[in-house]
Amino acid sequence: MNWKKFSLSLSVATLLAFQAQAQNLSQASTYDSCIDQSEGNSMKIKDCITQETQRIMAMIEQKYQQLASNKDFDFWNQGTLMYSGNFRNLLDEWTAYRDRYCSLYGYSTSPGQDEGIVAQLSAVECVLELTKRQNKDMDVILKNYNSIGE
Repeated sequence: MNWKKFSLSLSVATLLAFQAQAQNLSQASTYDSCIDQSEGNSMKIKDCITQETQRIMAMIEQKYQQLASNKDFDFWNQGTLMYSGNFRNLLDEWTAYRDRYCSLYGYSTSPGQDEGIVAQLSAVECVLELTKRQNKDMDVILKNYNSIGE
């Protein structure tokens, strides 16, 4: 193994990790700022939560695409692109589950009022939390795969 190349690769990886962490902190502070500026307005809070969910969902989709475009996953994916095969199905099924579950969760907070603001806020908060969890789960999958090559 060429230690200079390894050292350079490690340095680049570390720099990229710090940049990604700084970007995540910046985006998280954008979310916090949005919540702070909502001044307790439930509809504005709901919009902030929805925007944060969309931001994290875009990260999840990038991770799926990263795996789907990797030749090592062609067999598992039964195709070569994210928008086909198992990766697309998995993401679609997970998103459908998340949305149905959170709809029930929101409804359970104020049964009979289905679309009341309490139910809406509970549902979007649930979607955000499950989306964050899925993002972490995708990080674990990527880490598992990347550790094989070490």
